[in-house]
Amino acid sequence: MQLVLEPYVLGIISALLAMLFFGVTNVLYKRMSDDISVMDIMFTRMWVSLPVAYIFAVAASGSITFTIPIGALFPLILSMVIGIIIGDGMYFYSQERIGVARAFPIAMSYPLLVYFLAAVFLSEPVIPQRVIGAFIVVFGVIMIARAEQDENKNRNRWSEDELRIGLILAFLVFVCWAMSDVIFQYGLVGVAPAEANFYRMLAASLILVPVFLFSLRGKRTLPSRRTTKFALGTGIVGLGLSLIAYSFAVKLVGATVTSLIVASAPMFTAPLSAIYLDEDVNRRVAIGTILTILGVLMVVILI
Repeated sequence: MQLVLEPYVLGIISALLAMLFFGVTNVLYKRMSDDISVMDIMFTRMWVSLPVAYIFAVAASGSITFTIPIGALFPLILSMVIGIIIGDGMYFYSQERIGVARAFPIAMSYPLLVYFLAAVFLSEPVIPQRVIGAFIVVFGVIMIARAEQDENKNRNRWSEDELRIGLILAFLVFVCWAMSDVIFQYGLVGVAPAEANFYRMLAASLILVPVFLFSLRGKRTLPSRRTTKFALGTGIVGLGLSLIAYSFAVKLVGATVTSLIVASAPMFTAPLSAIYLDEDVNRRVAIGTILTILGVLMVVILI
């Protein structure tokens, strides 16, 4: 007997996989943050993930050459530029300045804006249970992030002006990620997710080439070969596999549900951080994790 999953169930599984890949690689990037710059993380993960995206697109389409409607290219590429290149880049810089405890809760509140934008521009129905679940998820994530981190070192490292810039960047990330998700959902109308993901990755990879060349000007320290190899492997999972899973999730269940599940990654990364980074997991982390799981269940399982 062949097992056939309903599209909604498959979409939820895809979103959970995206959350898993995203969460694991965030822990790994935190571990190597002293050995590699933000820009080098962006370059390595994007370029190593492009072949992965192509392989999945070929497998999904059944052909080594595939196309998507011209009209879909602009929103798909725009969503990638806003969310991954600009949004992720600003998040890394914000995190450096104000710490994860402040940057992460602000940025990860973006599913609330996704829901609002999707309701306004994509006519997504506003379901009270899902709205309550969304707020519970965000509150749980904030509890976990605030309990996990100590940001005193950031106050000593950066000036007050730089700290303000970090705070502004976190709010801009909040807007960028939300806009990116909604634009991506719009661009996926009538387009297969694997093929759409490849063209998004291709455009972003090309955009980053001149950025990389410009970054080589002046004095610049490149990461060691060992760190680069580790970053490449992490990039395959963190961007290559996670974006494929994410693309299928947005296509099947929409940007709102996908963003809420992906934003709940701290419920998974908190215990990993305790094991591999020796970070403290206290009562607030436990309560935040329980709330996050409860919120996700309210979003996913409608009564």
